[in-house]
Amino acid sequence: MKRINKVQVGQKFRAIGVTGKPTYAYEVQAMFRSSIDQHEYARLVEIVDRTRTKTIAVATLMDPRDYVPLPVETAPKGPSTGLGLGEGEIGRAVLNSVR
Repeated sequence: MKRINKVQVGQKFRAIGVTGKPTYAYEVQAMFRSSIDQHEYARLVEIVDRTRTKTIAVATLMDPRDYVPLPVETAPKGPSTGLGLGEGEIGRAVLNSVR
């Protein structure tokens, strides 16, 4: 497994589950150095459900046993922001059932 040497905001990773298979995909939202332990941390946001966030040590993010970087073109897409209320197949069905 190739170990990455730098983490940047906007970079995407896939978590490796307990079975050793990739699970959720995350994007680095922010990075900071703790004033308490002087370690660097990354704030991650899940790509599909952007309400799910977590903060982990950058060293953990760089460990291929825990996370693998995603190439830009294969990163899963998050929820579409181009659709307004009621647009799309599910949105129309929900609005029509309310009317």
